[in-house]
Amino acid sequence: MKVEKLEMYGKALEMPKEAEKKQMKIVFKLLRKEFGIFGIPGLVLSMKKHSKRITREYPDVIKKARSVDEIWVTQLTIMGSLFSAIADRRGRENAQEFMINLIRNMGPISIPAIYQVNDLVNCEGDVFDNYKKMNKALFTTTNRLGTWKHDGFHETEDLLEFKVTTCLNIDLFGAIDCPELNVLGCEHDLAGYPLIEEATNSEFRRHCTLAKGGDCCHFKFYRKGTAPVKEFENK
Repeated sequence: MKVEKLEMYGKALEMPKEAEKKQMKIVFKLLRKEFGIFGIPGLVLSMKKHSKRITREYPDVIKKARSVDEIWVTQLTIMGSLFSAIADRRGRENAQEFMINLIRNMGPISIPAIYQVNDLVNCEGDVFDNYKKMNKALFTTTNRLGTWKHDGFHETEDLLEFKVTTCLNIDLFGAIDCPELNVLGCEHDLAGYPLIEEATNSEFRRHCTLAKGGDCCHFKFYRKGTAPVKEFENK
């Protein structure tokens, strides 16, 4: 099979159902560990309250999210309401720590699913070349949707590089007064990309991100063994 025929080729936000189920199990496990089985119902009620509040107080933000994709409305309200519900109980700093830990646990599930890695490695041709194609298709779609705008691809035999210049995560979470969630996308990538490097014959490098004070999110996907000496921590 050619990589272009994979179900996830050119899709940016959709998550396979099986991956969604695994993620929901992770969410429940972490909530149970943090709040206990008897604390979860109260937290869910608080989430519902905050979800309604977000929808009521920020209709323009909801409209902007919906103009991209309904998935963004769901993500915005769920993440925003969960953060707010935890902040009510533990404070904003602890709520941010919980959300970051949550997304770090989700990354190892969602990144392999987004790239359909188990099928990608069996496609015709060189696996790293196919991985570059998957990345180009994914980020072409996010650029078109306005999710993450970038400045165009720079590609060689051993490298795919581009700079994301706008981030919808930052725009939306900041607009509902949850700027602590801006870094979730960054943490998600850090948890997921390294786990597929071996399978995709790649090395992930990103030395700056918008959410962590950079002027862009500078993505570099190297063919394994060709990346320069690592002089910085990925962000």
